[in-house]
Amino acid sequence: MARPFKICPDCGAHLDASEPCDCKDAIEREPPKPRERLKLLAVCREVDKESGRVSVYPLGIEITSEVITSLKMRAQFNPELRYFTTTTARWDRYGEVMAGILKRRTVSRADLDNIGGICEI
Repeated sequence: MARPFKICPDCGAHLDASEPCDCKDAIEREPPKPRERLKLLAVCREVDKESGRVSVYPLGIEITSEVITSLKMRAQFNPELRYFTTTTARWDRYGEVMAGILKRRTVSRADLDNIGGICEI
């Protein structure tokens, strides 16, 4: 009685009778490229004290732990300023939508959850 499977002589894999082994394909394939690290972007939401006008703009600085700490302190001392972080790729794709939501008179945590991919510092 014949075996219902065959064994690959190169890698020892158990294969169906008509199934070709892909072990040689795996060797010939390129290794996966490492993923690029996502870059963080800080976004400022500023309310003008006199006119009440809301401005939203990205900050052109590299995000480090020191920057996050200083933005957090600045927001505590200036209640008209709120800072948010997102990735540059997400801002490039959805920045207008995010800015539109952040320009509302009030922005709640639920609003941020609905946007997704953005958090307050």
